[in-house]
Amino acid sequence: MSGMRFLDLSGYAFTGKHAVIDFMREVRGAHVEHFAFEFGLLRMQGGLHDLEHALCGDWSPVRSDAAVRRFRQLVTRLGVANDWRRPSSLFQAVGWNYDRHYRGRFLPLSEEYISRLLTATWRADWPYPLAAVGGCELFARKVLSRLGVRRAMDFQMYLARPAEFLPATRTYLEGVLTANVAPETTTVVLHNAFEPFAPVRSLRFFADARAIIIDRDPRDNYVQRLGDRSTGVDVEMFIQRYRLNREATSPAVDPRVLRMKFEDLVLDYDATRDLILAFLGEPAEAHVRPRQHFDPAVSRKNVGLYRKHAKPDEILRIERELPEFCDDRV
Repeated sequence: MSGMRFLDLSGYAFTGKHAVIDFMREVRGAHVEHFAFEFGLLRMQGGLHDLEHALCGDWSPVRSDAAVRRFRQLVTRLGVANDWRRPSSLFQAVGWNYDRHYRGRFLPLSEEYISRLLTATWRADWPYPLAAVGGCELFARKVLSRLGVRRAMDFQMYLARPAEFLPATRTYLEGVLTANVAPETTTVVLHNAFEPFAPVRSLRFFADARAIIIDRDPRDNYVQRLGDRSTGVDVEMFIQRYRLNREATSPAVDPRVLRMKFEDLVLDYDATRDLILAFLGEPAEAHVRPRQHFDPAVSRKNVGLYRKHAKPDEILRIERELPEFCDDRV
């Protein structure tokens, strides 16, 4: 499916990404994943960014071998589905079911990709992987070694320093991410596949990809977060996280990256709609289902949430600590 475009939508947690997801459902040729499904293989620990760094950046036999091993484990964790009829799967899967989601293509394409990166592989007594194995396996290997079992400390070793990491990765990702799309698809829309802090690093993995990053007024962002333990609801913690996340964001400007605010799409709908379509290189006619999934009139109720917050002193503190991020329109 050469010529496919990929678009990643991301934000900083509760900053309004869902609004743009719904808007993209109205655009001709867009395959939009369910809002709850995220493709984490690039940015997760042990994923493609870490693999590239170990194989093509700060290379050594120890680090490259470990990176391949971590990546294979991550592929298994994300790909295998929990199945009570296969008890072994309960020790392998985290429940993201990538192989099922991508119609049985994720695991075989991942194995093909890994094989393409490898120069050689063999088994040997190699102590470094012991630092990463689980406690049960470490204990079992120690016992077997004390009992005199030969090769109790052997591991599969991987030699990899590919000259064509980028082409191999592009082929792999395109194969996986188009495995479940209709033939008429022109744009595959992903959610949180790239980090919002430096999306250009992820864009390199695609022949044609773009990123839209959505931000939001901190006062409404704080109120929207309440009740979500993963993001921290204490106002002091919120202020620290909000500022740190924005300060950690690269200031680099790239034509493949569009940074916008949730409020833009709600309060200045027509201009922002046109901006998104132009950014994608789509004509106005590509917006074939206007307001069927995203209606700015409905979303207007999510602007100015902080005005009804039960603790106005918290809102005042956010305004004092994060004044440059507060939107006068809200």
